Amino acid sequence: MAEKKQSKRLSKEDLERLKQIAKSLYIHEDITQQKVLAERVGVSKNTMCTWFKEHEHEWQRLKKNLILTREERMADLYDELTEIANAVKNMPQGERFAPHKLALVRRMIVKDISDLQVEAAIPEIVAALTGLVKFVRNEELEDARTIIKWADIYLKTLLK
Repeated sequence: MAEKKQSKRLSKEDLERLKQIAKSLYIHEDITQQKVLAERVGVSKNTMCTWFKEHEHEWQRLKKNLILTREERMADLYDELTEIANAVKNMPQGERFAPHKLALVRRMIVKDISDLQVEAAIPEIVAALTGLVKFVRNEELEDARTIIKWADIYLKTLLK
């Protein structure tokens, strides 16, 4: 009789980190098979299936958005902030305060900029590691597998 493997229950934070790794692998390594992603990330196929149901459209959109560089997206966001600042400056003196809705939009744009600055590093690291694995795989498959193993461990530590 086969022994049933006991699994450790992961915290919400751990699951969110693993979901981010799955998203990066989906977007940057073009791993779209749920079974393969589940194995690479270290979650069950059921968990990966749930994540796909919740996020696949978002992940596909992000994959398409890779055409725009991070710098282009940042420039667009800074342009939007400049527009808001100019609108406030053009208000009559003594009334140069952003109305509530405009202030909320400004706050969201600032958060988006902050997220891009922090989160963009991981996809860039994934892209670099993917390039390294592809390069090594052409010469030595076993070394590429070792790099994948260590890259996965490294990415998991970055997402903690």
